Amino acid sequence: MKIVLITGASSGIGKALSYQFASNGHNLVISARRQSELDKMKQDIESRYSVQVIVKPFDLAAENAADRLYDELEAFDIEAMINNAGFGDFAKPWETDLVKAQTMVDLNVKALTTLSLRYARDYSDTNATLLNVASIGGYTQFDVAVTYCATKFYVASFTEGIAQSLQDQGKQMRAKVLAPGPTESEFIAHSSEQGAIDGEGLFPDSAFITADQLAQYASQLFESDKVVGLVNAENQLELKDPIFPYRQVPH
Repeated sequence: MKIVLITGASSGIGKALSYQFASNGHNLVISARRQSELDKMKQDIESRYSVQVIVKPFDLAAENAADRLYDELEAFDIEAMINNAGFGDFAKPWETDLVKAQTMVDLNVKALTTLSLRYARDYSDTNATLLNVASIGGYTQFDVAVTYCATKFYVASFTEGIAQSLQDQGKQMRAKVLAPGPTESEFIAHSSEQGAIDGEGLFPDSAFITADQLAQYASQLFESDKVVGLVNAENQLELKDPIFPYRQVPH
């Protein structure tokens, strides 16, 4: 069975992505920590759309969790992988909670890398799509979220590099990076937990878009021939070719 894998699916952007891709006729594997929320989503999505939803509860920040999730997908044909799981942190570098920062790197970087590279290894010669969710913070820096931005710089550069390499080598698989700005979700609350700065009020209300709008933007990026979907300051989607410099080493 063909499926779309969506991580971080139990709320916010991931939840909206799940409904968006189900509405487009895709069977889903949805993964997050909270099985109860995933089970509710499964029941609701399957009642609305003619798709199947498989629930895979995982804390992808845990050691080897990304490998264990991928191993459980062996029976499926993964037509798209959407790595959305991640969280942020609001603190100046010298006030950052070290354990939270390390867990953020484990989830935002390590788990995403494991899933992306295993997917590329297995699907590079197929009509498959890797879509990694970065952030506008992956293309600029904010002094209250330096570590978070660094993780998303990695996601953006890593994904753009995969996209260029696939193209250079004539592979069928596509890789894309979605870079949203402030989005209505649990992100602000989670970024403020154990953080030195309360994220409430950091951004004006006009800066936010809904998770549903972002999911529609993700669908547009998915269907396009572009690599980067950047949400600009006017909350409009800009579809772009790779932004980071890239050089193929001569052989």
